[in-house]
Amino acid sequence: PASRRRSRTASASGAAAGAAALQQRRAQQALRVDQLVEELFRLHDLNHNGVLEEEELIKLNEKIAQLHYGADTDKRAVREKFRNLFRTELDPNGQPVPFSRFRGYMTRVLDGIDRSKAAQELILEQFVEEAKSGRLAFHCQSFQSTSDEPFRSKIEPLYS
Repeated sequence: PASRRRSRTASASGAAAGAAALQQRRAQQALRVDQLVEELFRLHDLNHNGVLEEEELIKLNEKIAQLHYGADTDKRAVREKFRNLFRTELDPNGQPVPFSRFRGYMTRVLDGIDRSKAAQELILEQFVEEAKSGRLAFHCQSFQSTSDEPFRSKIEPLYS
C-alpha cells in the first residue's frame, strides 16, 4: 500500500512536471511568434518612422516578387495586389498603420494558415528572411528603379 501510494504520487508529480514543461514551451513559442511579427514589421518599415505605410508594403513586396520571378516581374500587378491588401486589411484610406494594426492582421493571417504556434514560428521565419532579402534587393543594381530612391538611402546595404 505505501509503495503504491508513492508510485501514484510520483506518477502524478511526473504528469504535473510534463504539463508545466508543455505550458512553458507553448509560452516560449508564443513569445517567439510575437518577436518575429515585430521583426517583420520593422523590416517593412523602410523609412524607420515607426509606422507601416502603404508604399513601404508595396515596394518591399515588389522586390520580393522580383527575387521570385526576376527583374521583369509585373510590378503593376504586385502594386495593385498589395495596395488592395493594405486598404482591405490595414487601412481603407491607405493611411500609415501602427504596429498594433499590423500585428492584428498578421495574427489573422497566421491563424488562417495554421493555429499551431510552432508552425507559425516557422512561417514567420520564412517571411522575415524574404523581407531581409527584399531589403537587400534595393541595393542590387539589377532590381533597382528610380522609385526606390526615397527608401534606398534608409535601408542599410549589407554588401556592395
